[in-house]
Amino acid sequence: VMLKRFILAAMWTLIASRQSVRALRPVSFGSSRLVSLRLFSTNDDNVKSTETTTATITTAEEEEHTPWNRPPQENPPSSRNNNKTRFRQHVNPLSKLYQMQTPLSDTWPTDVFDDMTIPLHLDIGCSKGGFLIEMATHQPGKNYLGLEIRPSVAEYAQQRVAKRDLTGTLNFVGCNANVDLDRLLTRYDSASGDGLIDIVSIQFPDPHFKTQHAKRRVVTPSLVETLAKFMPASAVVFLQSDVQDVLDDMRAKFREYDQYFQDEISDDTEYMPENYIGVPTERETSVLDKGLPVFRTILRRTTTAYQKQEEEEEQ
Repeated sequence: VMLKRFILAAMWTLIASRQSVRALRPVSFGSSRLVSLRLFSTNDDNVKSTETTTATITTAEEEEHTPWNRPPQENPPSSRNNNKTRFRQHVNPLSKLYQMQTPLSDTWPTDVFDDMTIPLHLDIGCSKGGFLIEMATHQPGKNYLGLEIRPSVAEYAQQRVAKRDLTGTLNFVGCNANVDLDRLLTRYDSASGDGLIDIVSIQFPDPHFKTQHAKRRVVTPSLVETLAKFMPASAVVFLQSDVQDVLDDMRAKFREYDQYFQDEISDDTEYMPENYIGVPTERETSVLDKGLPVFRTILRRTTTAYQKQEEEEEQ
């Protein structure tokens, strides 16, 4: 009797599995397919149809989403809460997800900046944008571009632009600077008249403390070369961090390209006592209020014309 029941159960299971496969019917729906799937359960006596459900299968035709153009959140961050919104502190810039190019409009940057002939201040790792908002408010006459890798933070920063009546002079772009910087500056340079980069600031970047994570830091040889390619002579790179090792690491990477960048402080064990720009970031204010040190330096672009590293090695 037990053997018969076992054989019957096995047969019903086999029949049910074949029927469920037949029930998998794709239905075309735009760029995706809806699949109707009928599920079955078995027992010793019969097969019961339990439910029909649907699942969305993405096709190759469906537009590829990046971290910075995913569908908007139902409850996106709001700037009404006195800039106290909490965000994820870290992302891995080397992950496949963040190696994607950020989407840009066909007319960027002329659709976000009114005057392409004025100098540009580029802030890499702009966080929630408070620093650039203060700069654009109190020091008009420049365009301000902030780059931020964390999607929700970049979205929040851009929301603040219109609310501060800074549309046309301030723009925030969610992107990985080590993926998109050359592309962004190429487009900006081709659209600008005399509006060259005046200053680049990299302030309090993610320290990525663990030794195995140091390669995730934002200042890389590639980023330095890209800045050398687009920055005119005498333009300034301003670096600061509350972590001495992070500042030293950024500084060392720029010093490796001393044909393009000259450190204003010859001794690499010394630092600027004051903020070169004069407008503190939120992080800087917090650190100084606690009586902790901030490590700073500036490097100035030399008059040497940029050449690709491969060309220099051949010569």
